[in-house]
Amino acid sequence: MNMRHVLVICWLLACRPAVAADYLFRNGKSDYSIVVAGDASATEQTAAHELQDYLWQAGGVRLPMRKAPVAGGRHIFVGYSKWVAARTHAPAPADADEAFTYVCLDRQLYIYGGRERGTMYGVYTFLERELGIHWLTSDCTVVPRLQRLALKPMRYADRPVFRTRLNFHYDALTHNDWVAHNRQNEQYLLADTPYGHLYSYWGMHTFEVLMPPDKYFRKHPEYYSLWQGRRSADAQLCLSNAAMRRELIRNLKETIASNPGYWCYDVSQNDKPGACECRLCRQLEQQYGGPSGAMIWFVNQVAAEIRKSYPDVYIGTFAYLYTRKAPAANIRAADNVVVRLCDIECCMAHPLETCLQNRDFIRDLRQWNKVARNIYIWDYATGFANYLLPFPNFRAMAANLRLFSRSNVIGMMVEGNHNAPWGEFSELKQWMTAQLLWNPRQDADSLASLFIAAYYGKAAPYVQQYYELCNKAVTPDLHFNIQLDWNSRLFDDPFLEKAAGLLNAAEKTAQGNAETKKRVQRIKAQLVYLKVRRQPARSAADGTLQELKRIIASDGTLIRENEYKLADLLRDLHYY
Repeated sequence: MNMRHVLVICWLLACRPAVAADYLFRNGKSDYSIVVAGDASATEQTAAHELQDYLWQAGGVRLPMRKAPVAGGRHIFVGYSKWVAARTHAPAPADADEAFTYVCLDRQLYIYGGRERGTMYGVYTFLERELGIHWLTSDCTVVPRLQRLALKPMRYADRPVFRTRLNFHYDALTHNDWVAHNRQNEQYLLADTPYGHLYSYWGMHTFEVLMPPDKYFRKHPEYYSLWQGRRSADAQLCLSNAAMRRELIRNLKETIASNPGYWCYDVSQNDKPGACECRLCRQLEQQYGGPSGAMIWFVNQVAAEIRKSYPDVYIGTFAYLYTRKAPAANIRAADNVVVRLCDIECCMAHPLETCLQNRDFIRDLRQWNKVARNIYIWDYATGFANYLLPFPNFRAMAANLRLFSRSNVIGMMVEGNHNAPWGEFSELKQWMTAQLLWNPRQDADSLASLFIAAYYGKAAPYVQQYYELCNKAVTPDLHFNIQLDWNSRLFDDPFLEKAAGLLNAAEKTAQGNAETKKRVQRIKAQLVYLKVRRQPARSAADGTLQELKRIIASDGTLIRENEYKLADLLRDLHYY
């Protein structure tokens, strides 16, 4: 070897990056430490410690925590700081900004966003995208074991589509850590957690809460609707009554004072018919283009008074049943009014935008966009009359969230199986909802495949085929809503025969793993329940009923939303 060759080899060795610099960790070793400034927020501190913990779980290496970088060291900077500003030249984000960035420059990793949740979401997204960690359910987190993780030059930035995101499913309502890991930021009940202050929307159907008939009706029947020829305490409020309005505002101010911290307070119709038919209320409807026009006129006045004392608070109302159709003329919702539009009557089998049965809702959505600055959608994700029935709306749900993301919607609530530990595909649907609420551009089937493969283990191929069978059963001419029943032609004999074969095979494959078997049996309960409903006498004789009892007894659930249990079903089917 001549001197020229030696010089070339030495030059190549000098230019080659050090091995340690190429990897965040390798074979249980790392040269990196985590830097989180001393003035970091509580959520940034939480995120930094969870980053340390998950790197230990995935790579077998526990990175030291520091409050400042060390000269010549390699670091993961968590949270916006002077070091992030100096190297990335990024402007300081607002505290409440949920957007985030993670970027690798010169083998230093910077993860930063808003102090409240942005940085935290950046850490969780880094763990999800770069390490393959997924928080599927409250008791199932997937953490791959990795020998090494290359830290290449990268930049990833993201922000949520919807300002507030409420995943109204069982796990999401009871596990704030799961909510945070899946980038949801609203909870049904107000909560301050290690994962930040979660938004919450106070109340629903609050006319009878703010103006309780037991307190007022006897002395002031004129506060309540003139309905079917008489004043009724069992209907709504007389919106044109100025004295009632003043009393409601006083009660609402007391409610806000005693229940602080909600971003929006509800002033809305009761969950029943009975809009006031008095002369003055009818005049309001004529002037402002329908019952919703009278409601917006009323709520605008309430919101104007509330703003004087609480300038940052929103007042919400429903666009629901008789108020779903937007006002036709002469009025707009005030800037501090939120219109909560519900699609409860719609076909859930097909995307709202392409199903003829939903054209009235699409008309209403477009009209509300013209008259309201702040639209909040109350969407539905399962069959509330039969929690255990297959409810294959996965693709429609994703398409609908994309529609809402294009429709100036500021907040989303997706209501699923919220008061039972499981039902049809409730675990999958809950996780998929979380992913789509953050980014509705994702493909529903790809998300489902990821979840099924990770959650059902060796039984996953059969569960995947069953998922696809359910989707194929939804034909263009087959419609269903949230009251989907067991006698729907969706569940014809060929469907049941194919489904039984797949899920029996899945259960057989899951033998030997108690947790996977339980998860498969929860899916199989869809078919077992169907058979019990369709063929009650035969199910009692051939053991199907006993199988349903065993599945439900293992960890319990409800048959439908109104606290209807298996014992209620057996009574109604005359099983004693």
